[in-house]
Amino acid sequence: MIRSTFRLAPGIGPWLESKLWTKGVRTWDEFPAPPAVALSARTDARLRDALALARDALARGDAETLAAMLPRAERWRLYAAFAADAAFLDIETDGEAVTAVGILDRHGPRVFLAGRDLDDFPDATAEWKLLVTFNGLSFDVPILRSAFPGWRPPRAHVDLRHLWARLGHKGGLKLLEKETGVGRAASLDGLDGRDAIRLWRLHLRGDAAALRTLVEYNLHDAVNLRTLMDLGYNRMIERLRLPASPVPVCERGDHRYDMTKLLLAL
Repeated sequence: MIRSTFRLAPGIGPWLESKLWTKGVRTWDEFPAPPAVALSARTDARLRDALALARDALARGDAETLAAMLPRAERWRLYAAFAADAAFLDIETDGEAVTAVGILDRHGPRVFLAGRDLDDFPDATAEWKLLVTFNGLSFDVPILRSAFPGWRPPRAHVDLRHLWARLGHKGGLKLLEKETGVGRAASLDGLDGRDAIRLWRLHLRGDAAALRTLVEYNLHDAVNLRTLMDLGYNRMIERLRLPASPVPVCERGDHRYDMTKLLLAL
């Protein structure tokens, strides 16, 4: 997808990009060299400079530079190119402070807990090139930056709340899971953020089962983001008729063993 993206320079919006695709310029390599003109002499020159910068960034695996060139709403286009270095994140709080951070990245599902290893979270993010959340721009990331003042998330951040809103979804993460058929354990059905606070407080009073339920709930949020990102990416390229191939859709079962092992170790 990213090699078919031309919204990399000021003034190149959806209409001009679509115009290029209609003309048969569907990838960076198909953009004509001078003296040929695709849009206009001035616009072409500006876009050629941007494409050179983008090619170099992609060759170096530099998602930061590419994300800076794209409008925020279009950074989902980076996903296929950087899926191997993507992280899917969801946090829980006690109403104020962070209690749990569940993540799925190339190392599998993990959780960081207050009072245990939460301080290790920033170091665990060093290899991330793309971040995927649901409502993370408004909630998870600001809270984490407040809790860890030296931490900076990847600029390449896809907030699935906004991506799925473009696809017509109205509602929260749990409703989206049901609408798309992305499942979770039956024992977690109906749990929400308020239950996460209640479970944390029970854990502080010595209830080990409450902690396992909280962690399982949190990990499902993070793991399901991977499937929802895959589905959202594929639906976007289909709906917008973009010249790109779909990505394989991750199944929750792909991570069930690792999640179970993690829960048993608590």
